[in-house]
Amino acid sequence: MLENTSFAFVANLVNVKCDLPFKVIEDCYFQKANPIQIEQIKEYFRYSGYFPMFSSFNSSPYEFEYIEAINTVNHKSFQSQPLEPQSWKYYVINFSGNNSKIYDLSVAANLTEVELEFCLQFLYHEEIKHFGIQKKPTHIFNYFHEMNSSLPSTESIDGIALQDIGSVYQNYQQLDEIKYPDIKKAINKLEELKHLPHNSEFKILGLFTIIEFLITHKSIDAGDSITRQVTNKINLLSKRFSKEINYSKFFGNIPESTVWKKLYAYRSNIAHGGQPDFAKELLVLKDDLTAKRFIKLVVKRLLQHSLIEPQLYTDLKEC
Repeated sequence: MLENTSFAFVANLVNVKCDLPFKVIEDCYFQKANPIQIEQIKEYFRYSGYFPMFSSFNSSPYEFEYIEAINTVNHKSFQSQPLEPQSWKYYVINFSGNNSKIYDLSVAANLTEVELEFCLQFLYHEEIKHFGIQKKPTHIFNYFHEMNSSLPSTESIDGIALQDIGSVYQNYQQLDEIKYPDIKKAINKLEELKHLPHNSEFKILGLFTIIEFLITHKSIDAGDSITRQVTNKINLLSKRFSKEINYSKFFGNIPESTVWKKLYAYRSNIAHGGQPDFAKELLVLKDDLTAKRFIKLVVKRLLQHSLIEPQLYTDLKEC
């Protein structure tokens, strides 16, 4: 790879299950970082403060694997083991042109199952023969703070997942923003949620807001409640998704209407400063993490599909 190629650092810890480099969209290739790119990334980490241990030990989570040491009913622990340089998990998107393409690609990635984070962009400036850095400070801090606060998790990514990002990107590029401003606004709202701390309950309220903004109208009477609208409309829309929402995977053999009733009870608890009770009232939802993962999946599926049939969403808001 040429030294003077602009690139976006993929912040996720990933195990790649496809041949590289992989063309995601025109002039954008997913691949392992080369030594020059790794040095640029590490140089940024060294002074950023995102990884406190980096300054002291020159260590990076992308240079380790975490192996289970103890796994019992009452205790589970892991040990970190350094990787050989050729196995380091630094991945990038190499691209040509300005960074607007990478921004739109990152927006598209927000809507896919494997949500790649392109939170640092290294832009090569030919006139000075040097890289400039484009970043989102709050977004980056929240992402790396979450990685630092627990055992870093590794995601698997394959060619299908990368193709999905490219496909959503193409649909996003074709959206008529003048005719369908609400869809663009809803997609932007999902991006804005990344500026909140990773454990903020306001993220949950934000995800519900996106759903309601996208498919509901103001309630006319008790029979036209937001909960009822969301339940019925998502049931209708999910039949048109490329992948239907698998409720049983999250909640077992529970009716969809019951799931949404409990999800809105969960939302109400958060909105009013209460403590969600997953032992009794919200037992159906299992736990906080399951509820969060499900509602985010619903948002992603809705936004993906809204790019394919935008007029349907305009019409649904009136129903």
